[in-house]
Amino acid sequence: MTDLRPAEFDLDAKYKEEQGSFFFTGIHALVRLPIEQMLSDRRAGLHTATFISGYQGSPLGGFDRELIAHRKLMDELDIVHKPGLNEELGATAVMGSQMSATFPQQRFDGVLGIWYGKAPGLDRAGDAIRHAQYAGTSAHGGVLALVGDDPANKSSTLPSASDFTIADLHMPILHPGNVQEILDLGRHGVHLSRTAGLWSAVKIVTSVADASGTAEIGGDRVKPLVPELEWKGKPYRPRANGRLGGAPANAIEEEIYDARLPLALRYGVDNDLNRITINPRDAWLGIVASGRVYHEILEAAHVLGLSGRDLADHGIRVLQMSMPFPFDREIARRFAQGLEEIFVVEEKRPFIEGQLREALYGMTNPPRVVGKRDPDDNILVKSHGALDADALVEPLRSRLLSRLDPSRLRPAHQPAAPAAKGRIMLDMVPSRTPYYCSGCPHSTGTKAPADALVGGGIGCHGLVGLMAPERVGTVMGNTQMGGEGVHWIGIEPFVEVDHFIQNLGDGTFAHSGSLAIRAAVAAGSHITFKVLYNGAVAMTGGQDAPGAMSVPNLTKALQAEGVTRIIVTTDELDNYRGVEMPRHVEVWGRERIIEAQEVLRTEPGVTVLVHDQQCAAEKRRDRKRGLVADPPERIVINERVCEGCGDCGV
Repeated sequence: MTDLRPAEFDLDAKYKEEQGSFFFTGIHALVRLPIEQMLSDRRAGLHTATFISGYQGSPLGGFDRELIAHRKLMDELDIVHKPGLNEELGATAVMGSQMSATFPQQRFDGVLGIWYGKAPGLDRAGDAIRHAQYAGTSAHGGVLALVGDDPANKSSTLPSASDFTIADLHMPILHPGNVQEILDLGRHGVHLSRTAGLWSAVKIVTSVADASGTAEIGGDRVKPLVPELEWKGKPYRPRANGRLGGAPANAIEEEIYDARLPLALRYGVDNDLNRITINPRDAWLGIVASGRVYHEILEAAHVLGLSGRDLADHGIRVLQMSMPFPFDREIARRFAQGLEEIFVVEEKRPFIEGQLREALYGMTNPPRVVGKRDPDDNILVKSHGALDADALVEPLRSRLLSRLDPSRLRPAHQPAAPAAKGRIMLDMVPSRTPYYCSGCPHSTGTKAPADALVGGGIGCHGLVGLMAPERVGTVMGNTQMGGEGVHWIGIEPFVEVDHFIQNLGDGTFAHSGSLAIRAAVAAGSHITFKVLYNGAVAMTGGQDAPGAMSVPNLTKALQAEGVTRIIVTTDELDNYRGVEMPRHVEVWGRERIIEAQEVLRTEPGVTVLVHDQQCAAEKRRDRKRGLVADPPERIVINERVCEGCGDCGV
């Protein structure tokens, strides 16, 4: 371990040192990844740079903040971070980083591109990434796509697993299960991309992004073996090509299927990215898993009283598939030799299971393959939510008991004993509905007339779905980010209701929500968009929204789009004294927010209410930094009775 005396201890040593053992979170490991690659390239005599773009969102919500916080260090290593206005534009910018290799007077030997986004961002950026795949990567550049999946739906509108989407975009999938694997597989992803001319996807699930642990860094950890592939009479060499469409695209499609993907597969084979980790000679049962689930199934075995050695002694063979696509048929068949059954453990849809069955088709005496369902077609491994050790104990037990004696396994958990008299039992503690932070502007901004029909959306204000209609109106549906209010276009012609209010965060407006307002204007809808202008993308760490405008410029742009009337409500009327606002834009105190909505609903066409009030969490941070004056009066609530409801601020 690097020798850091207490007086010299530096929390940023994990970024500054070239080698050693350090404590990382999953997000820290992702930030270390381009640093690691730039240092490695310099040791190899390459003068490379890195370009990073994408859009914040859990589980990768802190990635961009950490990059911004260490901008000086990034600048020293020629790591450029430009947050995308949205995911697809970020992906297009990363495509450009590879096309820089085709320009004259290049400043670097190559540029590593990194795109980041969560599962819905991948969906949104699909067309951009498909174009980027055809455009290819440069030999000393390469691209990593950091894809954040949220299988348990902890911080998303929908649960997600992106394996099939990633594969459809021709991206090799690298699936780390802890912080060390993020660093190692991420480095392999760079070299794979440089070798095969494809973007490489690093799939990061919430439990890995939020995880922490000690990891080794240093140039000697990853020593890639670079395979050769002869294609059309000569060794294949990737090169970026910005000329797409028509005949060139048809030729590139052939190259992707006949050269790039086979070369990516060969890279995975040569570098042992899929490994048989437990391999007894007399194995009868095989277990296949990837990413975090691989570690969870081993933990489930531990819960059953079986160590790795015990699994081997009982004839259990285990395959860790860190690169589940392109699928390695060779290791699958080698793994299957002599087995009676293979148990595939994976979240959501059977991505590995289907490929494994196809690989074993035609094999002499192939083993039975189970996964989502057992041999009797009963559900074995659930397809919803996330898989942890607790969810896998009983499915694993059922497969082991087809051969093992029950006495060899630890019995099922016994019900917990009743709590001792006088102690509070956890299930007796009353739960409460989630609410905004104390002082949150949404406490005021989301108020609506009691009879209003309101559209929910992406952001902290989405909590209106859990609140009483008399306070926030009747919430009628959510959409994807950027689609807020557009569903009203399809509802309006078929109902007697003649008006709709749509909540829209300022970050979402900058990302794509402005197009929703334009669509409503084009459709001639009668709708009021309530733009909740709090100055931060608060759900993912309080980042600035890329491309955000000031309120005067925002209202000017809305008028140019055809909005018929605009009212601004604010808790700081003094901030608008002397500010030049567009004609006919009125500024009211926030106490008139219900009145403002009542007025706007009487106006024809599309109207907008902008509620301007700073995010309370950001305001507290600004106070600590001395950027905002402390209030002369404070309210103190006993923390033993505080539920964080925010009512104290009413």
